[in-house]
Amino acid sequence: MSWNEAEIEAARDTVLKTAQDMLAGNLTYIEGARKIVVARWAARLNERDADILAFIGIDSETEALPVGPIRKYWQRSALDALQPEIDRSEAWARGFGERHCRNLIHRLSK
Repeated sequence: MSWNEAEIEAARDTVLKTAQDMLAGNLTYIEGARKIVVARWAARLNERDADILAFIGIDSETEALPVGPIRKYWQRSALDALQPEIDRSEAWARGFGERHCRNLIHRLSK
């Protein structure tokens, strides 16, 4: 597979905007982690990078939770039952991921 600079730059912009949106409260940390995990390949970011690993970890630990657009396919009663776990997981993800968002913003804003 060949990579071109425009694709890499667009993917890095996605990671940057996602990190900014998480810090601003416009995107949950679970949803943001999922977006960063998907974009990391096209952005050519090393998956062993500590800041990327943090979001891989968040994604892995929360993958069973219905967060984001997938919620529309779930029954309201099931979502209500899971909401306390989603809230706890989001609080953990925020606490764990905030520093890594700041690091990515610092690195990718240059």
